[in-house]
Amino acid sequence: MVDNKDLTVNFLPSPTWNRLGVNRAKIRNIPVDGWNSIPVQKEIIEKYINNSDLEIWDSFANIQTGMGEEIDEISKISQPEKIRISADKTKSEKLFFNCKNGENAFADVELYAPENTELTVFMTMQSAWNANGICAVRTKFKAEKGAKIRLVQLNLLSQNFRFINDVGAECEDNAAAEILQLFIGGNETYTGTKTTLLGKQSNLDLNVGYYCKDEQLLDMNYVAEHIGKKTVSSMNAGGVLRDKAHKLFRGTIDFPLGSSGAKGDENEDVLILGEDVINQTVPLILCAEEDVEGNHGASIGRPSDDVLFYLASRGLDEEEACNLMARAKLDALCSKIGDEELETLAKSCLEEVTGYANEKI
Repeated sequence: MVDNKDLTVNFLPSPTWNRLGVNRAKIRNIPVDGWNSIPVQKEIIEKYINNSDLEIWDSFANIQTGMGEEIDEISKISQPEKIRISADKTKSEKLFFNCKNGENAFADVELYAPENTELTVFMTMQSAWNANGICAVRTKFKAEKGAKIRLVQLNLLSQNFRFINDVGAECEDNAAAEILQLFIGGNETYTGTKTTLLGKQSNLDLNVGYYCKDEQLLDMNYVAEHIGKKTVSSMNAGGVLRDKAHKLFRGTIDFPLGSSGAKGDENEDVLILGEDVINQTVPLILCAEEDVEGNHGASIGRPSDDVLFYLASRGLDEEEACNLMARAKLDALCSKIGDEELETLAKSCLEEVTGYANEKI
């Protein structure tokens, strides 16, 4: 018999009223054994598994992530081999995590960009469309002075999977972190990202898109911690909620003492296409420094009668019109992926879940 346990993750950095139910998330019934490493391409294993050529890898244990320390429990159970990629070995790499039916699997990825280098890593989580299981990925990365790391993550899993996605990043002077995430698959998705802007004039550019339907759950926690002076963060999330989907977005900009001249912006834009969806947004700005600028906003909307009437005049019924708007909202994010193969794959998956194909117009 396989024992299970609950994990508490996605802590709001400054708790609010417990009765609101947004201070943390609980992932229930996580198996305490029987975990595997997520299968990845053979060439990735040969090039990057347990790479220990740099002393800097030892320091990655100290990088804080968005979901919190309890994700370590899965790492201890599964004991995966680390995938370590550095910008002095490659400028760009694609990781395809092919999750198997009935398996619970974990991947541990570490990325490093030495001074004045750039690294782009694409991660695609996928499975057979009727498969089930748990897919858990933890990614930590560090950008040294003047370096840039770009991370693109695509959740294209089956609607029966549970997906756990934990990210932590550190940026030194004038370094940049660019993160793009698209969440389409998974019955339950828990994701958290914490970016610590350690060095002066370091910056974060985060863009998140999601499409949730039926009874899908998406629980998010994003934190930009401004340690250095004149640091800049931009966090933008947007997506579509349908049917009985449930989404919780936590977005925190933290200005501790000493972060003078820092600027942070966060925004979420949600299109609601169902009467029974649950939409929760928790924008949070923590400020212990006077000379800073922080902004947050949220836009929540439903299709107007005028828009539906116009689309009806073009031959679309209400269902087709809603599918069109849902697809259009996320197509813009797909165009920023930066890889033709993956952009095509993401758009194909969107077509599958939205039921909208371009030839309908």
